[in-house]
Amino acid sequence: MKVRVKTLSPIHIGNGERISSLEFLVDGGRLKVFRFDRILSAIERIPNPQLRTNAYLWFKNQGDLRLSTFLKNFNLNLEPDYELEINGNLISSQVEEFIKTLEGPYVPGSELKGSIRHLIACAWFMEKPYVVINKVKKLLNARQVINQEKLSKAKKELERMINKAEKELERMVFYSQERKDAQFDIMKALFIPDSQPLPYEYLRVEVPTLLGSNKPLYPCEAIKENVELEVEIKINKNAYEGLKRVESLPEVGRYFSDEDTFWNFLRECSQKFYSKLLDEEIKFFKNRRPDTAKHLESLKGYLNGNGVLLRIGKHEGILSTTLLLILKEKDNRLFDWFFRETQHTSRQETNKTRRINQRGLTFGWLLLERF
Repeated sequence: MKVRVKTLSPIHIGNGERISSLEFLVDGGRLKVFRFDRILSAIERIPNPQLRTNAYLWFKNQGDLRLSTFLKNFNLNLEPDYELEINGNLISSQVEEFIKTLEGPYVPGSELKGSIRHLIACAWFMEKPYVVINKVKKLLNARQVINQEKLSKAKKELERMINKAEKELERMVFYSQERKDAQFDIMKALFIPDSQPLPYEYLRVEVPTLLGSNKPLYPCEAIKENVELEVEIKINKNAYEGLKRVESLPEVGRYFSDEDTFWNFLRECSQKFYSKLLDEEIKFFKNRRPDTAKHLESLKGYLNGNGVLLRIGKHEGILSTTLLLILKEKDNRLFDWFFRETQHTSRQETNKTRRINQRGLTFGWLLLERF
């Protein structure tokens, strides 16, 4: 089925790289980006051999490597590969890059599929809160036997335990009880290819603020809100029938029988999970940032339509998200205990951190619509 994607807030999907100050200029509220290989080519075209050598030595010996200083010192003129509007005051020497091919930025199908997987799992556990509560109790009881004298080792062991618990919880949703091999994951029946390359004017640089923590954030390239693109979401009938034939369909597997059934199921999951998540977010922002609370209230309106509200981009693991909505509601003391055991010391209160842009918009919200 063909699906229109409309961004409702900035969307950052990183490629794991940062653009350094040797590759960009800030000019009149815009970021101008220059690929490093083009800078090296410009150096190679310097006719004076000594000046050319000095240019290479400048890169090697300078402490504050900034492209503006370099171009000025060696009188070089370069056209940027692309330039973006900056939303905020960019003072950082690095910018988190949006994922791109040589043709431009794009939305990976794997990112959309991962967000859909996350949504289905969270909605599933909302119907079975005792499963998460019991898993957390087991984690915390096991935590007590970790050697407290070796703190760094204890933290790593706890991270390993949480990762293992998250995988076990996910298997409960997407695998039948008898199967553990990845080939029996029902999500194998869902296929979402990458989007077509997007124009660079769809991007801008966001300088975000992190509420609930003193941790600094890097600016990032992000798709603007109110941008539309098209993707495809397909059900692989052969994969579905194969799992059905060997009796390996999990409980949610019946919703993967065809695209209409899957779409309606996805809408139900979105309505169920995001209505509670947005209520929690609105409660957090109501007195801190009324403009953000208003933005989140507007997102709730999409839950009553024919589309699918979805959050994409940077996520915590499934366990931390379900904890927010299940433990905090069902067993607040257990939630506080888990928070104290798992969070970094820079966080002083038992609330999630929230990342917002300069206009008070939270990140990652989009709407899927069939056409």
